[in-house]
Amino acid sequence: MPKMVDKLTKKEEKLALQIKEKFTEDQICAYFLTKTVRSLYQFDESFIESWYKEIFNRKPKNSVRARKALVEAYAKMLITEHKYKYHLEYWLRQYQEMLIVEMETFFSGEGAK
Repeated sequence: MPKMVDKLTKKEEKLALQIKEKFTEDQICAYFLTKTVRSLYQFDESFIESWYKEIFNRKPKNSVRARKALVEAYAKMLITEHKYKYHLEYWLRQYQEMLIVEMETFFSGEGAK
């Protein structure tokens, strides 16, 4: 996940605080891991190769293994190390207030909307 260059707006900072109050760190990380894994299996081979190269600083030997290595890296980063700061910033930028609704839906057991 690329690092954000711009600072969060006041509105985004407020939303981030609401998310951190409403959900545990484990829940936040599980949600972002789910979104990341889904993304990894939706992108084409060239995108996966470039993503792999960005994370591991080398070209992958094959794209199937690259996807698995990226899933393993993100699982470790999110579930074991709780490194979700840039994921939170990225998805706040994408969804704004809808991120809270998406997360509530995710944890309620309802299907995605």
